[in-house]
Amino acid sequence: MDRATPETVLGDFDDREFLHIAFSELWRLPEEELRRLVERIPDAVLAVALQEYEPPPMPELGIRHPSGRESRQRISAVLPESRRATIREETDWKKQFARPCDITAAHRTIRDIAAEMTKAGELHPAFAVRSRMFRKDGTFFVETDDREGKLRAFEVKYVFGVYPLQQYLVEFPDGRIQCLPLAWDVKNKSWFHLYPSEPIPHGDPLHWTGSLQNWNYMCADCHTTNLRKNFDVASNTYRTTWSEIDVSCETCHGPSSVHVRLAESWSLFWDRKRGYGLPQLKGVPNTVLVDSCAPCHARRRPLKEGFVGGDHFLDYYLPEFLDGQLYYPDGQILDEDYEYGSFTQSLMYRKGVRCLDCHDPHAGRIKFAEATRPGEVRRPYVDNRLCGQCHVPANYDTPSHHFHPKVGEPGSHCVDCHMAETTYMVVDARRDHSLRVPRPDLTVSLGIPNACNLCHQDRAKGESPQWAADWIEKWYGHKPDRNHFAYAFAAGKQGDATAAADLAAVVRRQDLSGMVRASGLLILSRASPETALGSVVASTREADPLLRIAAARALQDLPPDPGTLARVKGLFEDPIRAARLEAFPWLLQFAPNDRQLLSADVVDRLVTEYVAAQKLVEDQPGAHVNLALLYDAFQRSDEAEAAYQTALRLDPGFLPARNNLAMLLARQNRWDEAERQYRLAIEANPDYIPIRDNLARLYYQQGRTAEAEREFRVILEKVPTLGDVWFSLGLLIAEDPARLAEAAECLRRAADLMPGDARVAYNAGLALHKAGELEDAETLFTRAYRLGNPSPDLLQAYALLMVDLRRCAAARSLADELRARFPSPAAEQFYRAVVGRCGEGGSP
Repeated sequence: MDRATPETVLGDFDDREFLHIAFSELWRLPEEELRRLVERIPDAVLAVALQEYEPPPMPELGIRHPSGRESRQRISAVLPESRRATIREETDWKKQFARPCDITAAHRTIRDIAAEMTKAGELHPAFAVRSRMFRKDGTFFVETDDREGKLRAFEVKYVFGVYPLQQYLVEFPDGRIQCLPLAWDVKNKSWFHLYPSEPIPHGDPLHWTGSLQNWNYMCADCHTTNLRKNFDVASNTYRTTWSEIDVSCETCHGPSSVHVRLAESWSLFWDRKRGYGLPQLKGVPNTVLVDSCAPCHARRRPLKEGFVGGDHFLDYYLPEFLDGQLYYPDGQILDEDYEYGSFTQSLMYRKGVRCLDCHDPHAGRIKFAEATRPGEVRRPYVDNRLCGQCHVPANYDTPSHHFHPKVGEPGSHCVDCHMAETTYMVVDARRDHSLRVPRPDLTVSLGIPNACNLCHQDRAKGESPQWAADWIEKWYGHKPDRNHFAYAFAAGKQGDATAAADLAAVVRRQDLSGMVRASGLLILSRASPETALGSVVASTREADPLLRIAAARALQDLPPDPGTLARVKGLFEDPIRAARLEAFPWLLQFAPNDRQLLSADVVDRLVTEYVAAQKLVEDQPGAHVNLALLYDAFQRSDEAEAAYQTALRLDPGFLPARNNLAMLLARQNRWDEAERQYRLAIEANPDYIPIRDNLARLYYQQGRTAEAEREFRVILEKVPTLGDVWFSLGLLIAEDPARLAEAAECLRRAADLMPGDARVAYNAGLALHKAGELEDAETLFTRAYRLGNPSPDLLQAYALLMVDLRRCAAARSLADELRARFPSPAAEQFYRAVVGRCGEGGSP
């Protein structure tokens, strides 16, 4: 980062115009213009651009990525007959290989073609956003849409980056520094939009004036030295300061005042106790050095201020794991991960390799690198000397190992196969630091990218993933196996509860990294919470802190049971701050009396640490939602309501705050106020399902069953796979005896979608029994029973069904189990009634 001056600005500000013509908006072109555009697009580009990929939605943040479906359909419709079959075949072929970054690149190419045609008067995209880059009196300006959607000129105050792209920053009167959506492609010397696939309307958090493009919060910490964000909640303003505008010595080595004082003293030796007066980063384990780089090379959340090199990363930050949308099921990077999450998966990390073994931090490049382009900063990997430091070149830097005969050409470099590149921010190619063996067989079975097919995609040569897998087996003897954790992760991420045993096995495997095992635990707890408890408890005793952090987070998928709390109470005094703070939100779900399993001192310490962690990010509405949940758990409802209101003042579109505020108001019987909050949220984003679900429950609670049913049905029209909503709808309808068959069908749908939920299976079985569908009822009662710990209601209902099916031995056995498990006069009376109906001899 630097101030914008003629010396630092690399982009062309000589009155240049840029048109943002988003791919997802192309359907809005008149048919003849769209046809004309499609004629200019090469087949290979079109085949990738037409791939079906939608970014993961984030409705809770008010982000609704527009679908590219309409554009894909209309482009396909206007294709001439002469190209249609070819494009369809090429699109089907590319489906095996195309990654999100490849699709983005194709959309950028189409934008460039459309812009040239617009300039020539061949297209007239009224939906395009026009921007203009110019200078005035030595100052740089960008004219583009503001937060109201109107064109306005903004002064460029700072530049951000040198290679391969440069971004431009605008400072607002409230202290916010925002990243413009247009960036300069240094290599190709051209302007480009950071989101070529979609329009980013004003009001969207991804709009350049929005919260997700705010430099103070999103970028500054890792691109300056000694940052002080200085956010003021009351005025919603920043007074951000830094000691140096870029990354300097003190970023890694910490404050140097003591070091300078010792160096300027007359002593011939360094201080015995303080050494150089700097953190000790020489001769330390690789984990210490990786931790020192991790604050800026990890997707993470801050927990505490004041990190300096040599500190424990997990005492100050909470990293992302592999369980979400950042990684493919095999751990390859999908979204930006900044290296830590990848490298900690690797065998290299477990064998003691450090960042410094490959990277020169002071030169800002990898070792043995050479500049191949004038002025280039990020110098490429040009040969295998880097890897040859550890891996004997005679064994590995040879065609007999990599099977690419042209030394120095693509495919002969170690990184081509073991550190595949993914392009982010349209032009920034970054290597995967998990250092993995290529597995094209996983592409065949799971659709995961592999290094071989990043280069080899020629349809005429048959270069498919199966082709690559066959060559891997021929060269190395590697046969496909299902022992890779990717299979369990892929199933678990889809919510497949049958993957529970495989996921639990991943958590136990000592040959896998802590990052992989911890991620397996998180996926397990979401896919099958009812089977995860044993793995969670065992992980609390693991030496690797990542396992304990994952166990703490996994608790949030489990019910707040005092017995479980007693088994995991050590997490709340864990030596690692990240583990303590991840466990704390689960503790808030307990009744005050149950929290007494922990000492008051422990709870007070946790509260203090948790509040401090939220204050670090108090410019984000989510922090105030977290504080509100804390206050609510301690019966401080006025403070909770105030915290929710603060979150909404910072960001009126932050739906979790509005949703939680409405629930708080509903608990206080402030029905009209709660309904108003729900309605405001639905108006802001009709697709945010939790809001509609809670509104439906609010109506149901008030006896407004018709309105509740209407909201449940709206939800199911949008997302018909929500088992819990089918369940709620079924229970609501079941209150009307005349609609019993309809209720049974809803509950059956719920049971199909939630096969691991005994309560749902029980209620569905009960409704089917009443509706006369005895065999289907038996199937569901059996499932509920086999899921373990049958309730008294289930045992009783199951026994009555067996009586109706004239299977009296089973009926008596279930009734006997009821009185054994839950002894009471009622259970004895029920047993006698069953025996009476069946008769002592076993027949009715």
